Amino acid sequence: MAFAGGAILRSVARSFVRRALSGASTVGAIALGVVFAFAGGGGATAARAAGTVSTVSPRPLGMGGAFTAVEDEISAVTWNPGGLLPPECRRGNNFRIHLNILGAPVIAREIGLLSGEEAEPYASLPDLEKIGIAVGSLVKSASYRRGGLSVGLVLLEERLGAEELAESSGLADASSLLDAYYSSLAVAFRLDPRVSLGLTVTVFAGWDEEGERQYGLGRTYGATLKPNARVTASFTYYDCEDEFADYRLDVEGFAPRTMNGGIAFRPNDALLLSFDLRDLAEEHATTALEPHAGVEWTVWQRVALRLGAYREGSSDSDVLTVGLGAIPMPGCWKAGAAPSDALVLNYAVLLTDGVGPRHLLSALLHF
Repeated sequence: MAFAGGAILRSVARSFVRRALSGASTVGAIALGVVFAFAGGGGATAARAAGTVSTVSPRPLGMGGAFTAVEDEISAVTWNPGGLLPPECRRGNNFRIHLNILGAPVIAREIGLLSGEEAEPYASLPDLEKIGIAVGSLVKSASYRRGGLSVGLVLLEERLGAEELAESSGLADASSLLDAYYSSLAVAFRLDPRVSLGLTVTVFAGWDEEGERQYGLGRTYGATLKPNARVTASFTYYDCEDEFADYRLDVEGFAPRTMNGGIAFRPNDALLLSFDLRDLAEEHATTALEPHAGVEWTVWQRVALRLGAYREGSSDSDVLTVGLGAIPMPGCWKAGAAPSDALVLNYAVLLTDGVGPRHLLSALLHF
């Protein structure tokens, strides 16, 4: 997998993006072109904007982190497994895979797969973890739905630390990815159209104070209730080992052993309003009753505009978030299947008084 891997990605992407862009706006085409510029390598440091290389959080954080009650095909794996809702085709394969076209060449370059020589610290990791990283660099997630059962997987999700985001060298920066990341497997059971329950098991990886590799487990339990077609209410219980307590605390506001709640309201098909409260039982001073609010407006069924706000407990600062989603791809390819769109490009920026903007970007091709 020398740089030919990047060429293969671009070749495969072009063949499928032609279908995704049929009828799409010029803005969407330009946006995808920018993403490929970052993925190609040269734009990684030229952007000079703090951010991440591989994350499923731009949509949730573009809405201010008010995402507990939002049903989603990918992000729900880490935010609320009760809201895991992959598209269900009437006929054919209900399995979907999501390729990380932005992160794949950047991560491959960082760990040495493009040069043919494994770079540190990747070279010193256990073989099983190295295989997981190599696969996760390209396959960001996968999902499957069969009737009332949904399964979702997210690989190589990096820790969103407030300082790390502010100090990273560009939107395609994988330099600290192996220092702190996690992978998650979620299962959701839809008991009926109004009630679903879910469980996520998360495997964390990082370094301890002595410089030794350490691993740990986390769990997220989720419940989603839909009293009607317009309103969704959800609760999640998040827990992880104390050594990994900061992995989701700084930016997302999830502290170990906390119950979190949210409500989402769709006044119409194009508008989504959401509100969350973290740590309902007030277990941690930094996250107790931390409010999050967000809105998503879908324009022409092709572009999603997002806005949100929340109080970041780790810094006691108010954060304004702005997000964008663009370039839909069909969820079901077989004739006669129910259409379901997934956005290829998702972007969010977190704006805090006295702190530079923190950017999140993902570009996933959905098959």
